[in-house]
Amino acid sequence: MDVTKFEKITFYRLRLGPGADLFQSLRDFLQKEGLKRAFVLSTIGSLRKVVVNYPETNELPPRVGKVILEGLFEINGISGEVWQQDSAIKVHLHGSITERGKTLYGGGMTESAEVLKLAELFIAGERPG
Repeated sequence: MDVTKFEKITFYRLRLGPGADLFQSLRDFLQKEGLKRAFVLSTIGSLRKVVVNYPETNELPPRVGKVILEGLFEINGISGEVWQQDSAIKVHLHGSITERGKTLYGGGMTESAEVLKLAELFIAGERPG
């Protein structure tokens, strides 16, 4: 078991409008706020484009497949982490989305998640030092 205690946490609500790139918006947010790390605790809204990864094999590490989705999707929930690593800002998200209220997709998410109308994220940010 690995336990980490966070002392300097600030909570944020981030609202993204139509066409916003979810991953780039999180990178911009981390940099603008000067945070060491941010935890995406909850996300609701809608997407028009998303890439979902899933394990294809049982071995470790598993071979990973992906589904590229474009259309109208309701966000059921997205959570994850954003952090500075060397000169890059890393984003690691998992979530689920629904198409037309009946087809559910979920898994690890990768670049190219584009907001349809609105995405609201509840974030806990860790300040440096």
